[in-house]
Amino acid sequence: MLNPSTAQAIEPPEGSTAVGTGKGGVGKSTVAAHLAGESAAAGYRTLLICVTGQDDDDLGIKRYGRGVHPQGSSAIDGEGLYRAIHDRVPLQPIREVRANLDVLPGGPRVADIANVLMLRLMQEGPGVVLSLARSLAPIAMLYDRILFDSAPENDPLEQLVLAAARTLIVPTRSDDSSISGMERISKNFKVVKQQVNPHLQMAGAFLYGSNRSATLMHNAVRKQIRKTLGEGTPILDTIVGYREVPAVNARRKGLLFGEYADLLPTSATSYDVKAGRAEEADVVPETIIPLAKEMRELTTEIFEHHRRAA
Repeated sequence: MLNPSTAQAIEPPEGSTAVGTGKGGVGKSTVAAHLAGESAAAGYRTLLICVTGQDDDDLGIKRYGRGVHPQGSSAIDGEGLYRAIHDRVPLQPIREVRANLDVLPGGPRVADIANVLMLRLMQEGPGVVLSLARSLAPIAMLYDRILFDSAPENDPLEQLVLAAARTLIVPTRSDDSSISGMERISKNFKVVKQQVNPHLQMAGAFLYGSNRSATLMHNAVRKQIRKTLGEGTPILDTIVGYREVPAVNARRKGLLFGEYADLLPTSATSYDVKAGRAEEADVVPETIIPLAKEMRELTTEIFEHHRRAA
């Protein structure tokens, strides 16, 4: 979307971090939601902006109607984000999805933002990539931290996010497809930093959903990460293991891993299910405990790397 012309820069807010990669299915949206949740739980006023076409409802906004929705038109399914970009107005997030946490959800309507940007590019030039930054600027001072969940495999939307953020954190899995996908975010990072956001910094990369004991494989993947993103790229130590059942159950309930783990003491048991007193969905698997612990360690490490990069 950008060309060699240089657009007037807008300095991104302190404490703004994009979670992005060039391929879907690597834990990006889950990590972004947990970063936002952990930040808010620590007492920071936090905003999560989901610039993704997928309806990743980790926080239960749509399914359970959480948060205080803005008056007027809907903000869910990406409608709120689309309206702000299309109408050139300030963002109006859903407030108090958790204490201290406001969210602008993604969804199908986000895909139409790329079309708006491409149409405006002909008249306005590369400055259109700052559209999100402009809509964020009037409310940015209300927040201590701002997290972006960026759309994979979509250059205009990735650039839109990177133009509004101060740091980028990149998740990946260990397969070759995920590693190759990082080439896209690396290209967009360099273009945006050179042309519209000189403040953008690489906070680091990390492995997600991998066997924590596979150290030889991890060492090989880290070499590939640095080859793709640059030799100076910080690589985080924490690896969140792959545990499908608790992760899927938590999302279905619109709960973060730590919130889901808190239900364990009052969970139904397999005996309750056999006796007909409960459904399988009422049983909280004990594997949520290490999953919640690892995610909390990861979010802590990410914020520390953000602090260093910024």
